[in-house]
Amino acid sequence: MSYEVFLKISDSTYTQFEAIRQKLHDGVSQSQAKVLGDVLSDLSCEIIEQVFSVLLQSGNASMSPKQQAESEKVIQQVLETFRKYMPWSVSFFGNERLLPLVDYMTSLMKEQGQQVYITYPVTLQLVQQAQTLTQQIRDGNMQSITAAFETLIQIVDLGVTSLVREPKKRLKFNLVVDKTLNGVINMTTHLGYKRLEKLGTQVDQTTATHYINHFLAFMHQAA
Repeated sequence: MSYEVFLKISDSTYTQFEAIRQKLHDGVSQSQAKVLGDVLSDLSCEIIEQVFSVLLQSGNASMSPKQQAESEKVIQQVLETFRKYMPWSVSFFGNERLLPLVDYMTSLMKEQGQQVYITYPVTLQLVQQAQTLTQQIRDGNMQSITAAFETLIQIVDLGVTSLVREPKKRLKFNLVVDKTLNGVINMTTHLGYKRLEKLGTQVDQTTATHYINHFLAFMHQAA
């Protein structure tokens, strides 16, 4: 049994991405780097907002205004970083160099009904661990909250690998740019993970369960 995280892609973003993919496969001469960078930036922000911004907008009654502001500040920093560096990183390449990236991203996309998702695999061990810790929290074991948030960070980091680190490899950057992007990735993940760790020490039983269930709702058994 295996699990995957399913994250929604908006119709407009998917339509634009698919049009670019088709042009690249058709061998058009007009550069697709800028439009692809913009679309990947939109896609990244959609994912971050689904996973984190929506989380902050609901079920946060136990958070103080200061805690809320800290969380929103971190998310905004991450969003701004993606909007800055995603288009920049793709702008270096001609169309033929973009194809491996686009084909890789396409391989992660799945359609269910009228909705397109981008997906990534999660180990069964992590899913079971998250479910067990959630049940322990429901049963009143407050010590499990910290461990549960650490598990969520591991699940999110698998997504960073599938959706950010692996695509970066496909582009085969030179050493200087690769080092720059690694620094950007490390900085943004550190910001996000430290905020999640801190939340794990601040929330009560009800809010912790709500947060964890929010993350678990993205996970489905792989077909």
